Amino acid sequence: MKAIFAHDHRFIVANDSVWSESQFEASLWQRYLGHFHTLTVAARRGDIPAGKTLSQLELSSAPRVGFELFPNLSSPRGLTLARPAARRRMRGLVARHDAVIGRLPSEMGLMAIAAARALGKPWAVEMVACPWDGLWNYGNLAGRAYAPVAWARTKRVVRQADYALYVTRDFLQRRYPTRAAHVVAASNVILTDLSEEVLERRLARITAARARPLRLGLIGTLRGRFKGIQTLLAALSQARTALPPLSLHILGGGDPAPWRAEAVRNGVQDIVHFEGTLPSGDPVRRWLDDIDIYLQPSLQEGLPRALIEAMSRGCPALASTVAGIPELLPREDLIAPGDIPALATLLRRRVDDTAWMARSARTNWETAQDYEAGLLEERRAIFWAQFAASCAAGNPT
Repeated sequence: MKAIFAHDHRFIVANDSVWSESQFEASLWQRYLGHFHTLTVAARRGDIPAGKTLSQLELSSAPRVGFELFPNLSSPRGLTLARPAARRRMRGLVARHDAVIGRLPSEMGLMAIAAARALGKPWAVEMVACPWDGLWNYGNLAGRAYAPVAWARTKRVVRQADYALYVTRDFLQRRYPTRAAHVVAASNVILTDLSEEVLERRLARITAARARPLRLGLIGTLRGRFKGIQTLLAALSQARTALPPLSLHILGGGDPAPWRAEAVRNGVQDIVHFEGTLPSGDPVRRWLDDIDIYLQPSLQEGLPRALIEAMSRGCPALASTVAGIPELLPREDLIAPGDIPALATLLRRRVDDTAWMARSARTNWETAQDYEAGLLEERRAIFWAQFAASCAAGNPT
């Protein structure tokens, strides 16, 4: 059987292969290829970011995986003039496949599911974030105008699904409920090293914290403003005179120039470093091991993969209450989304408190055990096996 995976992620074609700036490494496709003979990824076409080389990207190409890359369907033109041709192309693509997996929120996912429904093909939903939060907080008027439309479209599709996978335990399920008979909660995070040595090294680092400047860290895209980087820069500006020597390190794809300008406006440009992207796995784990406190002041999320990865490395963490984050961190380590004074207050209280850092490190590491790759993969495997069996029953050839 042949399945389509549809999402708005940007993939880059270079040197006869397909690459990604972050996530969507080749190994990820195995969770679907264990149940389908081939997988076609319907997504957006992107370009190599300025200043990047292929060695800094994730290889997404894999055996039995093909790619059909579309123009941006989330732009004003993509939502209007380019839409009819894209619909025709998607309908033809779906007609040649046996099943559709739509990762939402995404225009590609919604379009693929619409084609599957029209053609009577089986389809499943992966719900990974809230479109209302993402578009409302994206940073422009067009996003806010489209937010209620995307929210309504996504809510309707999820409600009608027969198979629904959520990355949260509760938040997305409440906001986007489904009548599906087959539902599973499984984060997208892939954690493989959860040994106690990780925690021991972290606790030793905390013991020595006062002997050196602290390193704060955040992982998140620089495209749009929904990762709350602006909240963090402003909070650092407010709290700086009461903070010990420290620096902020931001890992994520996108143009750092507007953010550097914002750091200048907040008077924190000398302590803020934009470090681009790293391949997933060991390079990111090593980066997190050099961070003293991880921050996720997001305005939109599902269940943030980066935060869970940081917790698995024993990182003390501060974050916002958005989406599924309260499923991960205690209330006293959270702020309301966009609450600059509250984050400034938390920074003043926490960055020099090694007792809190040690407690947070241990609690976060223990919480991350629930997201170990084997546990989540078993949950996903049962779900996708049920979906594939259902598809096979309807496509006996």
